[in-house]
Amino acid sequence: MADNIFETRGGLYISHHKNHREGPKFYFVVRKGGTCQIFTDTAALLKWIKWPKSEPTGAALREWLDECNQKEKLNRLL
Repeated sequence: MADNIFETRGGLYISHHKNHREGPKFYFVVRKGGTCQIFTDTAALLKWIKWPKSEPTGAALREWLDECNQKEKLNRLL
């Protein structure tokens, strides 16, 4: 189940998940248009999405990703 979700009207859907099994602790499932990808790195995610940070949605997306990264760091400390 997704821990956190970011969604836009333009068809972009990102869900942040915590992995309870082997592999990376956290990952993102991204749906854009008719394709879906899984990312563990926010830089690769942003490169694939190609949403400019100069737009309000791009700024909100980056802020949401920063919040997710902060939550990951807190969970790693516990």
